[in-house]
Formats: sequence, structure tokens, C-alpha cells
Amino acid sequence: MNVMPRIVSKPSPDPLLDLYVDLDGTLIATDIAEESLVHAARDRTAIGSALKAYRAGGLAGLKRSLALSNPPDVAHLPYRHEVLDYIRNERSKGRRVILATAADATVAHAVAAHLKLFDAVIASEPGRNLKGAEKLRAINELSKGPFEYLGDSAADIPIWQSAARSGFVAPQRAARQEMRRDPDAHSLIVQRKISPLQALFTAMRPHQWAKNILVFVPILFAHEYVHLPVMLAGVLAFLCFSLCASGVYLINDIMDIQADRQHASKYKRPFAAGDLTIRQGIPAAVVLLVASVSAGFFFINALFGFVLIGYAILTTAYTFVLKQYSTVDVVALSLLHTVRILAGSAATGLTPSPWLLTYSLFFFLSLAYMKRFIELDRMAGATDNARLPSRNYFASEVQLVLTFGIANGALSVLTLAQYVNSTAVHANYNSPFLLWFIIPIMMFWTYRSWTWASRGQIGDDPVVFALKDTISRLCVGLVLVIIVSARLIDIVWSAG
Repeated sequence: MNVMPRIVSKPSPDPLLDLYVDLDGTLIATDIAEESLVHAARDRTAIGSALKAYRAGGLAGLKRSLALSNPPDVAHLPYRHEVLDYIRNERSKGRRVILATAADATVAHAVAAHLKLFDAVIASEPGRNLKGAEKLRAINELSKGPFEYLGDSAADIPIWQSAARSGFVAPQRAARQEMRRDPDAHSLIVQRKISPLQALFTAMRPHQWAKNILVFVPILFAHEYVHLPVMLAGVLAFLCFSLCASGVYLINDIMDIQADRQHASKYKRPFAAGDLTIRQGIPAAVVLLVASVSAGFFFINALFGFVLIGYAILTTAYTFVLKQYSTVDVVALSLLHTVRILAGSAATGLTPSPWLLTYSLFFFLSLAYMKRFIELDRMAGATDNARLPSRNYFASEVQLVLTFGIANGALSVLTLAQYVNSTAVHANYNSPFLLWFIIPIMMFWTYRSWTWASRGQIGDDPVVFALKDTISRLCVGLVLVIIVSARLIDIVWSAG
């Protein structure tokens, strides 16, 4: 079986042939207008201005309004390095290179100024949307002769058909049909790095589903893990919550594209990297959210379904509003983890302990502050008024965030100690002394994690670190053994 390599480059033999390069989907692995429209969704003023511009100047007017209200960070766009290398190589031969795009002219000129690789720019202006046949007319007006064109979409088909040589970059399905028409005229073919389906699965963050194990916590502390119906309800709750969380992750990543591109590692996320488009992500998010909530109501119970809706509302509020406010954002993150415990209680009918919920709030608030501390700590050397992208935290606040995080970690351990010595424990366990050993284990884990965070050894997400770290897994295992052992001692005690 012959498989076409991901990159095929056959430079033009004609050094006088003008090279026209599309922007969205070709030079960059994204659509700037789509991103600007999504970003404007947070701003009523920007949306209102965009609608007025659309009524006055059509699609091109809309693009201009979006470009002015939310100019893209051209330095961090996901440029396709294969295309850049091809342009540099052809330009070194003396060929003229023109950026030809349906994007707004202000955006196109900003990209051209940043890259310094183009001799001219043709782009959309209010009243003229340079797409498809209209772009071809603009190309013919400028070149008045044979030309080469690099594109990606079905809208580029009439241009390819008129071009002397054609380049196909991550071509869409209709474009792939055109690609087969005249193979001898191909100059550059760049295939996708990964398929949209693979990118979607990555964007769903399946590694984060481990957080949803929290739905089993009420089962653990109620010692109902030996009852099959209860465990089955817990498994179904886990699956529904995982799908719902994945839908939320898609929305969050779509809204955070620009901030993610400026992050040390998040720039690799599928939306930020351009491996997945917004028009692919939004329908997928809607399907995941609707399917998970519907399954929750149908297969589990109404209370669980409403808790799932509450989670979706809270996390959507976090994505669009709450994350912009310091302190509010970390409290919201703590609540989002605690809601998972409430979901497990709703699914199984087991009443959660107030001690458990209080501990959860303090514990996950500490981890949320740890996440912010890590981000701020990476800004070491920045000016005091330097701010985290899309977050209301400044570099000068790193020690304050560190203090808040350690304090909440200590409060979680204190809450655990009070619970172990409470009347509730003595009422439910004949030999509660064994539970006391959980306290030093959690003290060790909490302060060790903060020490490692201060050394820059945690990574981006403390929860993900805990799932991968051998010592953390050992601590969790010991806690589980202690809880189950305390129950077994009670059974033996009762039997004796």
C-alpha cells in the first residue's frame, strides 16, 4: 500500500512565476475571523458593533469590525513551518510572494509585517470580500499572467483551476478532489499532522477523567462498595460526568485559544495549535453536553441530572466570567471539584458528610492556588505589574498566592483531624483510632507538593501531577487501605 508522505515539495522551475499564499488554513492552521467572533462573544459592545458592521458592509464589514475590536496576536499564531520554509526557499530565488487572503486587510498587513516574507498583500476590505472568484479577480488584476497558488479550502478551487502551479495545504475534502486533477502541476502538498478525530479526542482531555473518580468518594466513606447496584450507579455517574467535563473542556479551550498560545505548554492544545477548528469543536461540545446530561436523567436519576446541569452552568460561568477575577476563580475551581462528590451522592442516594465537603473545599482550594502559583512563578523576572494572560493575577502577587495556598492546605488537614476526632466517626466506627493515620499521610503529601511546586517540579496541573506521581499514588493507596481496614475491623468486632 502506497501512502503519500505528509510533505511533498516540488519547487517551481519558473523563477518569474508569482507565488500567492492563502492565510487562513494555509499559512496558519486556524481561521482568524472565527477566533475573533468567538472572542467577541464575551463583549456585548464588540458583538453589537460587529452586527452593525455586517448590516452596513456585509461579511467584509463584519471582518473589519472584529479585526479592530479584537486584533490577533500575530506573533503567536500557529504558523505552518512547512509553508514558511517553502516561501523562504522560493523567495531566495527572486520570486515575488504575495499574501492573498479573505481575511481583513488590517490582519493580513499585520501578519505580513511580522513575517517580512511578502512583497504585496491583497485582502478583504469593507464592501469586498476576497474569497473564491473575487480573490481570483484580484490575483489576475495584480499578476496579469501565470501564477502559483497555495490554498486549502473548497473556495480555492477556481483559483487552483486558473493557476499554472498549485499547492495544497491540509486540504479539505472537496479540495482533495481538485488535488487529484493535475498532479504534474503540484508544487507543495502538506498533509495534516493528525486527523480531526484524533485532535478531538485529545481536546476532550481523557487524562483528566481521573478527576471524576471523586464521584466514588461517597461510596467509599459509606462503605457501600460491596453493593453492586450502588457501584453500577457510581460507574454510570463517572461516565456521564466524564463526557460532560469533556464538552466543557472543548468550550474552555475555544475561549482560551489566544491565552493558551502564550503559555509554556498549553500552546500545544488542539485548538491553540490549529489541529482542531472552532467549527468542529463547537458542535462536538454541544453533542457531549446534551448526551451526558440526557444520559444522567435517563439512566441514573433526576437529581443527578440537575447536579450535572449545575456543574455545566458553573463551569460555563467560570469560562466566560469567573476566571477573570482573582480569588473568585480559585473558589470556583474548588467548587467544581466538590460538585463531583455531590454528583456521586446524587447518583447513589448516599448523603455526603459535611466534614467531607468542608475538607474538599479547603483541599481543592489549596490545589487551585497551587496552579496559579505555578503560573506566576514561571513569570520570574517579569515586572511587578506583568499579568497572567486572561487572569487577574500579577507577578508581584506570587508570594501572596503561595501563602493562601499553603494556608488552605493546612486548613484541609485540620478539618480532617477534627473529623477523625468527631462524634460522627465514633458513632460509625468501633475502632476509629486507625483513621488517625490518615492525618500524617495527608500532612506529608500536602507540604511535599507545595515544596515541589516551589521548585518548579509539579507541571501545569497539580491534580494531573498527583495522578502521575508515584509517591502521591502510594499515599492515596495507603489512605484507601486505612479506610477499608477500619471498616473490616468493625465487621470483625461485630462478628466477635
